[in-house]
Amino acid sequence: MLYTFGGNPSAVLTTAAGDIIPDYPVNVRRAGSGEPITALFEADGTTPIGQLRSNPSGHAQPGAIRTIRIADTRAIEWQYLDGTGSPVRWYEAAREIAPTALDTADASATASGSAQTAAAAAVTTAGAAAAAAAAAQATADEALMNAGMPGWYVVDGAADGVTDDFPAIQAALDAARNAGGGTVLIPPGSYACAGSLCAYDNTTIRAYGATIKATGGGGLLHNYANTSESWAGYEGRSNIAVLGGTWDGNAGTGPGQTSGLHDVISFNHARNIEVRDATILNTSQAHALEFNAIDGGRAINCRFLGFADLSSGGTRQFSEALQIDIAVSGSTAVGLFDGTPSKNIEVIGCYSGPSSTLGPFGRFVGSHTIRTGTYYDNITIRGNVIEGTLSEGIRGYGWRRAVIEGNIIRSTGKAGITMTVPDPATAGYALTPDQVVIANNIIDGPGGESGIRVLGFATAKHSGVRITGNTVNGRATGGANGVQVEHCRAPGVTGNSIDAMGSTGLYVNQCTDAQVTANAITSSASNGLNLTDTTGATVNGNTIVGTAANHGITVGGGGDSLFSNNHIAGAASAAIRLSNNAVRCTVTGNKIRKAGGTVTTVNGISAHTSATGAVIAGNDLTGNSWAAGVALVVTGTGAVLDWAGGTTSPGHNRI
Repeated sequence: MLYTFGGNPSAVLTTAAGDIIPDYPVNVRRAGSGEPITALFEADGTTPIGQLRSNPSGHAQPGAIRTIRIADTRAIEWQYLDGTGSPVRWYEAAREIAPTALDTADASATASGSAQTAAAAAVTTAGAAAAAAAAAQATADEALMNAGMPGWYVVDGAADGVTDDFPAIQAALDAARNAGGGTVLIPPGSYACAGSLCAYDNTTIRAYGATIKATGGGGLLHNYANTSESWAGYEGRSNIAVLGGTWDGNAGTGPGQTSGLHDVISFNHARNIEVRDATILNTSQAHALEFNAIDGGRAINCRFLGFADLSSGGTRQFSEALQIDIAVSGSTAVGLFDGTPSKNIEVIGCYSGPSSTLGPFGRFVGSHTIRTGTYYDNITIRGNVIEGTLSEGIRGYGWRRAVIEGNIIRSTGKAGITMTVPDPATAGYALTPDQVVIANNIIDGPGGESGIRVLGFATAKHSGVRITGNTVNGRATGGANGVQVEHCRAPGVTGNSIDAMGSTGLYVNQCTDAQVTANAITSSASNGLNLTDTTGATVNGNTIVGTAANHGITVGGGGDSLFSNNHIAGAASAAIRLSNNAVRCTVTGNKIRKAGGTVTTVNGISAHTSATGAVIAGNDLTGNSWAAGVALVVTGTGAVLDWAGGTTSPGHNRI
């Protein structure tokens, strides 16, 4: 098996003064034995590396060691020679040692053939697996601590959960800073922390088996020492990793608890930030983890548990467990407020839900602040499990080039996934994001909004939207639509399974050139598929079974659309309805049934007199015992029923 190393904040060459060392040879040794390893491969796992060197000075991350892979080696020591020719070494465990719940699910899926079922099963044991992995890692860290690893700074605190260990932890962080970076080890134990810790450049914090609990206000860990510090762009303290640990925000109104508006962990104006295998617990008002003006932020295999809206009047119902944010006044405690957005963010294999004492967050991950001309770029949210939120599960606001994939989202207060932009009428500017992929998610029981919703505006349209392979179950409650796209250019909605929605299964509103294909829509409380004021759509190969009210497919306004090869059964009214001003539509090759008589479909296909220029021909309505005037209802002369332009029912349709 190949194991992965490098490409993280701890894999950066620096001098004792903290200066980065670009383009410098690096050796790799097997941890424990010190045996040299020469069989190194690029990240693709096949291309050999002759001489590994740190990135050159012109690289975006000078001095960093790129991602490499090594066969059958679970832990290594990096080594380079300092200015005196003495070896400098530090330890790194393979990324694969503590697998995420998604990794476990994928392995099970290979055997079972069902990735979604396996992912759901893996979640039930994710907490126990994470605890076991943390315990194993803590044991490994302790061995390294006892071996006196160079560049490691061990916290010498009371670890009794009562004594304030803030000075001891900060002293270790300061020692790493003074050495130009290093690894701060917080050994297993319980640490009370009355202050806000500051992590500096090129620092890795290892806290497996440790619990750090806030006993004062202001949060637990930041990359700033006080709120008077400020940076422009991404020039703040960078190359920081937080590995493991339970970081307890201790939210509540009891003695020693925290109730203010603050993040438990936050990073601002920085590059290359990683939080992995951490549990962030009991957040007050704000966010468990914030990436604000971050280029290259990663949250991997973390657990976000417990949120308390302790604000006056309960105004923080939108607070995210993980906020992806922009540097503007009011969104962060430190400047500069120069409008720098976060970008290149990954959130992978995490879990969000209630804690043993507090309920869930407002949202799992998202943004709610943006500025004119600014976008959040390259956002990946993959393989996470979200158990209940007060609002949306995932909310992208001004996100572009984003991938939302393989997440399990249950019982949200509003939508499961929302991608939107500011309303230009109130914001005074328009954002037009593109290239958003929402794929292979499970959304179970969304609240009063849609399972998946992409919302633009007339002058702020989304483009390049792809919604594919998702499973949405509304549990027949609330007014939720399954999938809803509004004000999008050429959206693709393909291969989704949508069941038991409280309103419409699939709603396309004020879009152009939509591709709606191969979706399975069952048991909708209203229309199965509704196109409103949408032009140039292709609606092909969908299966729609059962509507408690209204139509299988309904079209109002817009036009120039094709409806072909759809299978519709058991619609409460017409299987296909061309309503007011649905002009120049072609309806052909569709198969329409009454669903065995259990639901009496009123009409097969009907067209309003204003549905001018419509062609309804080549459809199969057989086996329903309809009379021609009931199967096909065309008011006035707006639509034709055969290819030659005739209007006599059934025309070129089979009834």
